[in-house]
Amino acid sequence: MAVSGVQKPRVPRKSLRQRFGFNFYDVFVVLFCVAFAVICFYPMWYVFIASITPYEEFVKGGLMLWPSGGVDLQYYKTIFSNSSFTTSLWISASKTVIGTLLSLLITSTMAYAVSKVHVPGMKLINVLAVFTMFFTGGLIPTYILYMDLNLIRTYWVMVLPYGFSITYFIIMRNYFSYSVPKDLEDAARIDGCNEVGVFFRVLLPLSKPMLAAVGLFLAVGFWNDYYSYMMYIANKSELQPFAWVLRRVLTDSAMMAQVRQGAADFSAQLPPPMALRMATIICAMLPIMCVYPFLQKHFAKGILIGAVKE
Repeated sequence: MAVSGVQKPRVPRKSLRQRFGFNFYDVFVVLFCVAFAVICFYPMWYVFIASITPYEEFVKGGLMLWPSGGVDLQYYKTIFSNSSFTTSLWISASKTVIGTLLSLLITSTMAYAVSKVHVPGMKLINVLAVFTMFFTGGLIPTYILYMDLNLIRTYWVMVLPYGFSITYFIIMRNYFSYSVPKDLEDAARIDGCNEVGVFFRVLLPLSKPMLAAVGLFLAVGFWNDYYSYMMYIANKSELQPFAWVLRRVLTDSAMMAQVRQGAADFSAQLPPPMALRMATIICAMLPIMCVYPFLQKHFAKGILIGAVKE
């Protein structure tokens, strides 16, 4: 009688992840993310390359990955030699800084006060503040109000009306209510701090991530705002923000004629309108892009505020 052989235990087959540390799905995800990033990045890169490409190379068109004819900054010289551009840059920068700081101060102080629901009347103030998210007075009553306050056709009409933001008020109120330990406030009061001292000495230093995230959103909004100038100023060129100048450069032929006239003193060849528009777009993007790296550390934390609660 033949004795059957003993079968060896079957060794399980190793997967690609076990062999190499990755599989085809990982490769697909990485390639897709890289391709998507390139698709998103190339338009900005094209705008930048077009803004520094010499006129002779730019008119050839095509796919531009690098300024083949060298770097030519005549477009930027044209922009910064024109008073309309330089004045508008100063107006946008000043109203962005002042408006952001003012809005952070007003919104955070009110959010801290309303977060104290044990104080009589704070729940009513909270309801009235949220009510403005759904109902507003409308454009004509708003215009009449600004006129009565002597804000029409002034610099402050682009700053003061946006000192309080209801959206960021809700974010700050929830942060002060749930993310800041109450024991720290009690310890500060025991040490002799009043409510103002608790807010500025304890709450604000702990709120850097939230303030950085909200401040960046506010700064982008102030920098890109041209609606307030268009509706409440309009006829004062010395108060036009850079976003309004950019809009005119992209859509208004009269603005291009004005820029050409201002660039007549240069010995270099006059920039083509499209390349000049590219340079203007870069000037509009660059300030916010320079600010973001300094806030990225706090912004990454602040953007997740309220995402997880115990």
